[in-house]
Amino acid sequence: MTIATTRAWRLARRAVREPARVAAAGTVALAILLSAISARAAFPDRPVRLIVPFAPGGASDLIARVLSSPLSQELGQPVIVENHAGANGNVGIAYVANSDPDGYKLLVASSVIFVNQLLKRPDSRDPEKDFTPIADLGGSPDALVTRTESPIVDFADLIKRAKANPGHITFSSPGIGSISQLGVELLDLRAGIELTHVPFTGAGPAAQAALAGTTDLAGVNISAVMPLIKAGKLRALVQTGAKRWFELADTPTMEEAGIANAESETLQVLLGPQNMPGEITDRLSKAVVKALAAPELREQLLKTGFAVSGTGSAELKQLTSREVAKWRDVIAEAKLTVN
Repeated sequence: MTIATTRAWRLARRAVREPARVAAAGTVALAILLSAISARAAFPDRPVRLIVPFAPGGASDLIARVLSSPLSQELGQPVIVENHAGANGNVGIAYVANSDPDGYKLLVASSVIFVNQLLKRPDSRDPEKDFTPIADLGGSPDALVTRTESPIVDFADLIKRAKANPGHITFSSPGIGSISQLGVELLDLRAGIELTHVPFTGAGPAAQAALAGTTDLAGVNISAVMPLIKAGKLRALVQTGAKRWFELADTPTMEEAGIANAESETLQVLLGPQNMPGEITDRLSKAVVKALAAPELREQLLKTGFAVSGTGSAELKQLTSREVAKWRDVIAEAKLTVN
């Protein structure tokens, strides 16, 4: 209940008890109350904006644009995608965090929302305190790959070589603090090995580094390496998801390869500013879950390397707590910094 609505209720009650003295005030209060209730019930009555904290063309941008049309149909209002890129997502993240909690500016964020604050990036926001969870959109795993001509035969061979020569085997990633890097750091901790990180400026350059033999391995999202795997230029040793990816049916997950509690995925989530009214959150959450339930939309996203989850606010709240706790431990144990 807003401050204006609360004040209206109090004035209305006084008007009942003291009609002679506050009749006029009670009439005004009732009008304010009815107006507030009407405004809340009418959500949305104007366009809703999906803020993507990265440049156009990336995974978050793609998911937002695919989702915008069916979500618009569910809400009965235009859904507009806006890109506010910069500072590893923190420009757009802060933009939404500082917005009015009225449901008209929402954040489509990748897993950076879980780790930026843990890495102490400037102007980072707390995903559990500074936002209202709306929906878990889904995600996609990474693959740890090597060039086809690599002497590393399979994942078991990698572990054997890494234990025999700590720090000797190198891996590329899309950058320091990326989920792809953190996923390999998690593997290091769980398997008791030490791989040496070589950061690049994106998934494409990281994959090319492994292809050229600049690094022994690459830890990259499957969407960036599947074409090279299909072409027979890169070989996947292991994948990081909880289940095998349909295009990597012969590649084991971490757990299947003998490394427990080492799964990781690049997730995409929908958030609003903190303190959004419950009825607006519920309206948005149900609309997103319904939109993502469409088989044709799921198939469309799966072809781009994204598996739809499509669960609501309560599930996203639990997921956020798990992801923050997991990456907090990894970052602390691996002594990672972005400086």
